[in-house]
Amino acid sequence: MIHSFWIPSLGGKLDNIPGRTTTLVLEPTRTGTFEGICAEYCGTSHARMEFLAVVMEPDAFDRWLAAQAAPARAPSTALARRGAEAFMTHGCAACHTVRGTPAAGRVGPDLTHVGSRLSLAAGTLPNDAAAFRRWIDHPDRIKPDVLMPAFGMLPDDDLDAIVAYLEDLQ
Repeated sequence: MIHSFWIPSLGGKLDNIPGRTTTLVLEPTRTGTFEGICAEYCGTSHARMEFLAVVMEPDAFDRWLAAQAAPARAPSTALARRGAEAFMTHGCAACHTVRGTPAAGRVGPDLTHVGSRLSLAAGTLPNDAAAFRRWIDHPDRIKPDVLMPAFGMLPDDDLDAIVAYLEDLQ
């Protein structure tokens, strides 16, 4: 499916075509957080294809980039450790990568630092525990035709632990 990456406040638009590598060069004139959208109808969830672009000073960007390149740190709480185990046990690792762990799936997004993102599900949800839970429970209710299956059938304790783990992935 074709998407069109567009950040109106920064200018420029780029079609993303499967199998083709494209490059968009933006030269922002100020730092800040800017809203972006998919400007090409890309399916049932097209209206839910949003994102935030953060423009920062070069030194801050270099620090952010180095942090993003690092593997995930070990879970910091007992609940997050339990969540890491549940993440592996319930099949999340079959689709998602968490660098530095056995999770090496390539179907879904890399979740190595998902807890540090500004939003979830392509800008559809805030990045907080309630949103993680809603997404894991029934992603198709949030984004129709999403490929991720619903995991609402898992025990509440496991869902809470997985949410804690994902939030801890900073």
